[in-house]
Amino acid sequence: MVTDEDLKKEAEAFDKQTEERIKQGFIPDLRRLKKVEWFYNNMWRDPEFVKIHLMPKVNYVINIAKQKGGKVLELGCGYGYLTLELARNGLDVTGIDLSSKSIEVAKRFAEENPFKENFGSLNYECNNILEMEFGENKFDTIVFFGTLHHLPDIDKILLKVNKALKDGGNLIVCEPIRENLKKEEIQIASILKAILPTYIPYEEKLGKLDNTEEWNKYVDEVYKEYTYQDDHEQSPCDNITSSKDLIVNSIKNQFEVKNIEFSDAFLDKIIGGLRGENKYLIAKFLKFLDDEMIKKNMMQPGGIRIHAVKQINESNIRD
Repeated sequence: MVTDEDLKKEAEAFDKQTEERIKQGFIPDLRRLKKVEWFYNNMWRDPEFVKIHLMPKVNYVINIAKQKGGKVLELGCGYGYLTLELARNGLDVTGIDLSSKSIEVAKRFAEENPFKENFGSLNYECNNILEMEFGENKFDTIVFFGTLHHLPDIDKILLKVNKALKDGGNLIVCEPIRENLKKEEIQIASILKAILPTYIPYEEKLGKLDNTEEWNKYVDEVYKEYTYQDDHEQSPCDNITSSKDLIVNSIKNQFEVKNIEFSDAFLDKIIGGLRGENKYLIAKFLKFLDDEMIKKNMMQPGGIRIHAVKQINESNIRD
């Protein structure tokens, strides 16, 4: 159960994160990104890493939403890089987030937007999506982009989403799913993190990994990183819902699922830490390898993309 105190701490965590990132020069605008070396193990360090890792997810959302057109709601929009891009594609977009600092930043960069051609509309609201209502038959598309895994009782949330969507409207979900990750699979991610050129010098990494005790400690730490444990936890409500089966079944109970795709066996926790003159070439290969290992069931996916639609109410058609 999520308490009011949990939600307060959740908002404070994201307020602090947003404020810190903006202070370091981060620009939450996918068309105006720049290198921010303050990020040491995060894709936001380099626009090319964002292009390789994040843009397939962003384009997945945009392509589906554009095909439907109309009004789009993103629940948990953060500092607004996805909502801004959706509006640039001619859509009428609303973004809602619990973090007041995130909404403040999102509004600022929306106002600074230099790409006016074909711009739809963009509005933001700071609110608690667990308690608020989203309206009825109001939106053509509703998006969760890295938000649903922070929410308890997603059946209740999805019921409100279903109500707020028009008949035939889209539900798009892009979320991390780490619940079923096994330590045996983390051995592969650990090997890659150890042998690839990253922000940690080889002398520091490999110099102490040539014995069983230290290797096991290293694998345990990588496992905690991939499952958001201990110091790797982002916020108090992080990964409350991280089960693939729970997310998929909850959506199937209320929507018609059109498409499911998987990603991020290991890439998301490695790409931002790559260093060296061949880092982009390595990153592109790792993206291919990540997809291949998921397809061949060699590793569990750490991310899921779902497109579902609200079924048409035939009684409404007869009326």
